[in-house]
Amino acid sequence: MFFLKKRQAELITSLAETANLRRSAELLHMTQPAASKVLAQIEAELGFTLFDRSASGTVPTVFGAMLIPYAREILHSAQRIQDELARLGQSRQRCLKIGALPTATISIVPELVCSLMEHVKGLQVSIEDGTVLPLLEKLRVGKLDLVIGRSSEQIDLTGFNRIILDYEPMVLVCGRQHPLASKARITSDDLHQCNWIFPPEDTYANLRLIELCDRYGLNQPHILIRSSVTMSNVILLERQNLIAALPLGIAQYFIDQGILHILPTTQTVNFGEMVLYTHKDSIYAPNANLINKVCAMMKSEKVNS
Repeated sequence: MFFLKKRQAELITSLAETANLRRSAELLHMTQPAASKVLAQIEAELGFTLFDRSASGTVPTVFGAMLIPYAREILHSAQRIQDELARLGQSRQRCLKIGALPTATISIVPELVCSLMEHVKGLQVSIEDGTVLPLLEKLRVGKLDLVIGRSSEQIDLTGFNRIILDYEPMVLVCGRQHPLASKARITSDDLHQCNWIFPPEDTYANLRLIELCDRYGLNQPHILIRSSVTMSNVILLERQNLIAALPLGIAQYFIDQGILHILPTTQTVNFGEMVLYTHKDSIYAPNANLINKVCAMMKSEKVNS
């Protein structure tokens, strides 16, 4: 079985960036012959030429191009382990890095963090929000411990474990000042006259909202704003006569705060299942035990809900 050592990974990634063996050797504080020897050892072990050498520099072959992301991932993981050990040595405090959809930071993440703070002493939590695909890339290279996001056909699940947390319907919402907020029944004609906040065009949520509009015969909704930023959308709904779609749990939170109103529509669609993603190799991560604890907690909450 082939394993790329840290020093070898450093040389591979440096060559990818500098395209120059001499320059890479200097950056890694090696002699050029030593760097050539390391590269030759890797190629001999693999049985493939990784870089074509010429007077103008080094260019990765198809095999080298395949190995470069793997080398970068090794270095990311090594740096992550060093950072975690240093942090633990300095403060005896572990850090769990969570990535989540903005909507999950309002519902699922606060509950999870409160539970962790209660059961895990000396824990520091880092929370980053964003869209699912970039967050999963950070999870893949070890920059995040877990990701909470929605599942869709656009996501390649290769390399990830997942725990399905819930299914949540999409509801249409408006501010309490909106003319539709006083209506006991919403018709297709009502929706045709509305101004909308829609999700960004390349998102799964956008496709689902289009599907909901189609059910009402609304082929060209009047979209004034495209945004996936929950708090901005809520403030806009509170100040302007707009309508938008939110997951039921998030909508309910702002209804309880006296800010939003759920439109009494007869049709709905699912926003997609909310999923807890972890890397399949998380058993080797510095926070392996903590990640396992989170997974067990989330599974338990799902069973008890």
